[in-house]
Amino acid sequence: MTSGHESEAATRLAEASRVARAELDKQGTPDYDPRAHERAVEFERKAADALRAQRQGTS
Repeated sequence: MTSGHESEAATRLAEASRVARAELDKQGTPDYDPRAHERAVEFERKAADALRAQRQGTS
């Protein structure tokens, strides 16, 4: 069973992944902003790190 905090971290990771994918899908179009994509990927990485840390029992 997952704790509320882990659930929250998993939700943040899912949202970050969705945003990063949406930015990636814009590649090759006039709407693509490489900086926005980079920020989204970095946010996704941090969310994954936070979830991993929580699962390992550290904060």
